[in-house]
Amino acid sequence: MQTTAPSPPDLPDLKVAVFSCDLYCDMWPLFFHFLFKHWPDVPTPVYLLTNHLSYDDPRVITVKVGEDTSWTDGIARGLAQVPSEYVFCFLDDFMLTKPMPVQRLADVYHPLKNQDGNWVCLRPKAPAPENDPPALIAPITDAAQSAGFHAGIWRTTYLQKLCAEVQLNIWHTEGHIRKLIRGGRAEKLFYMTENAAGLVSYIEVVKRFWQKDGIDYVRANNIRPDLWRRPYPPQGDNVFARFIRSILKRYVRLRSSLETKRLLKENNGVVSSAVRFIKAEN
Repeated sequence: MQTTAPSPPDLPDLKVAVFSCDLYCDMWPLFFHFLFKHWPDVPTPVYLLTNHLSYDDPRVITVKVGEDTSWTDGIARGLAQVPSEYVFCFLDDFMLTKPMPVQRLADVYHPLKNQDGNWVCLRPKAPAPENDPPALIAPITDAAQSAGFHAGIWRTTYLQKLCAEVQLNIWHTEGHIRKLIRGGRAEKLFYMTENAAGLVSYIEVVKRFWQKDGIDYVRANNIRPDLWRRPYPPQGDNVFARFIRSILKRYVRLRSSLETKRLLKENNGVVSSAVRFIKAEN
């Protein structure tokens, strides 16, 4: 007797938006490989915000924002082209490591939407409030709490407006949001309580360069990272390691710039979705 697979939980008015730039186009095949592996029923299309290049996958719509003027300016211009009330935000160098528990995600998303919320952090922040012990989400009231971009659901128009009002990089934007929270000027921001712990599991694989945890993760999944494009320098905090990394910063920017120009000239700016797998030894 055949059984029908259960339908994925309904996530109305929610799409995934990946915040990126052409400098990190070498991360796209890896990011989407793990996204579609661990979240096969992800709401599509997925929106990739970047500069001039595009990604070759029918499940992905590339939103080109043009030249970098600031991180916030690019995000504001990109979100204006995402036709969704809410966006699940990812950064391109944070790879999913476990299957997305979609039912639990829906259980967090629906109260956010029902309360007309503007953001919820998808990492546990604190216990549930005393007046609502079983709550999965709760309003941010503690000035020490903050909003970030590693994994969270934002109201698209709210985040677009917030980014359009400033010219900041991503780290200063998070600091700007902290100031808004402390000043009581951030509306309807929520945290995910410990009742919903462990919703999203991911790993930061690069910080400009490859990190050891990232190298270990992709190799454990039989994927060969391109270390010519983005090296794996010494990881310590000694003088030698810092010196090597300072030199390689310029190298990475140069290689990325040359690759972007090559793709625009030879391949209409399209980045292949092919992933380089490690060949098995005979």
